Amino acid sequence: MSLHVTFHVDPSNVAAILKALKPAYDAVIAEPECVFYEVYQSADTPGRIKFVENWNASVEWFLEVQVKKEYYKEYIETTTPMWVKPRQHELYERAAGNEWVTVKDAMLK
Repeated sequence: MSLHVTFHVDPSNVAAILKALKPAYDAVIAEPECVFYEVYQSADTPGRIKFVENWNASVEWFLEVQVKKEYYKEYIETTTPMWVKPRQHELYERAAGNEWVTVKDAMLK
């Protein structure tokens, strides 16, 4: 399953929000079920940040186990005052089969 989170901050707070996200990022990528995590900044709206987490787990597991981890609390408490509009969450499940998955070596270069 895949979690997509988008939040909007004043562009002057982008460095601060990324700094605040880093401890949660480090904790999430240490989880054995986390298979992908990437942070994006909008090219046309510099204060729009999105992160994507992919998990080798079900949506049910994610909601019952993962989102209750303590390390999310500090991230939420630290970053919420910087948001200029509510954060958006989207959960996705991979389309059936593996024919819709491609990861090229160049992705990491």
